[in-house]
Amino acid sequence: MKEVSSRRAGSARALLRSRPGEKTVISLITVGEYLEYSGAPAGAEAVLRTNSLVGLSLEIARRCALLQSRLPRRLGANDAWLAATALHHDFTLVTADRDFDRVPRLKLLRLS
Repeated sequence: MKEVSSRRAGSARALLRSRPGEKTVISLITVGEYLEYSGAPAGAEAVLRTNSLVGLSLEIARRCALLQSRLPRRLGANDAWLAATALHHDFTLVTADRDFDRVPRLKLLRLS
């Protein structure tokens, strides 16, 4: 989404191009962050319409609480929700954020 708003291709678009046919799922937490920081630039709606969105549930809330209580150093609130969502659905989390490295059993795909 950052690449859409800046109108330049980067590591996220390269990753998507390298995995044709793979389904991309975006957390509503990510959507909220994006809209908060970007002000919903042109192209944002197209990105949101062409990807599946995943919301929160009681099961994810429980996993989030358990995750935060077991980590020696808590994640930020939104990052905890993202990690719990990915763990719950067995998704691979695509990120450039190193904070996720300390989450056990979380499958990560690192953006440069």
